[in-house]
Amino acid sequence: MNTPIEYHDLDPARFFSEVAASYRPAILRGFVRYWPAVRAAQQSPEALCQYVLGLASNAEVDAVMTPPAERGRLFYKPDMEGFNFVRNKVPVARVIEQLARYSQFDAPPSVAVQSALIDDCLPRFPLENVAPALPPSARPRLWLGNTITTPAHFDESYNLACVVSGARRFTLFPPGQVDNLYIGPLDFAPTPTPISMVNFRDPDYAQHPRFREALQHALVADLLPGDALYIPTLWWHHVQSTGPLNMMVNYWWKNGQAVDSASPAFDALLAALKALNA
Repeated sequence: MNTPIEYHDLDPARFFSEVAASYRPAILRGFVRYWPAVRAAQQSPEALCQYVLGLASNAEVDAVMTPPAERGRLFYKPDMEGFNFVRNKVPVARVIEQLARYSQFDAPPSVAVQSALIDDCLPRFPLENVAPALPPSARPRLWLGNTITTPAHFDESYNLACVVSGARRFTLFPPGQVDNLYIGPLDFAPTPTPISMVNFRDPDYAQHPRFREALQHALVADLLPGDALYIPTLWWHHVQSTGPLNMMVNYWWKNGQAVDSASPAFDALLAALKALNA
């Protein structure tokens, strides 16, 4: 497996002309290293928690929890009749309290806030931690938790994922690899779009033999605090976060560069998904 192209100390003004225009994933090392949130995280987990609590409102966010036996993988129940996690609506402060408590466990449950609109739950965050070179419509979203694995899926928008705390590994595949990723039900998935049924931690090649071919096209991005990853629309991405406190902020947007219904990649993806669902 290869790694995406890397940019160091990228001038934000060059982001759209040199990075987004290429329709290839890219690692932006240190892109948000100046954020107060990142600096707090580099001091200690406690410093980041205090920083976030100082910004938090009482607005409730969606939080998921998986039992320890699942090892943080968000997936289906064995009978495919539901998911292996429970979902609650709680304030961010409550999630931080849970993470602090579970950090003392040898085998804790996995907890994560996923895609919470920061304007609601941390309203001052965008004023202090400014995303460079993005359209105003790209509003920040919060991902906060401990060890969580989100199966490979795709977004219908461009994505800039900025790591604040902890380590995250993204494994990315171009849209054309859809047939080799063994996609699950199109209308029933733990993410907004369908997911790969392959367990990346322990692939069953007898059940999913074509996944070997997918891995030949995979790009792996290991991100640390202050790093960002640009993910073009429709690129599949599997996301693994590890450790007692992980925080990421991402932005989705669509613009004139977005892949539309006339795009060969979009057409190929839709055709493959329809064929899988036939």
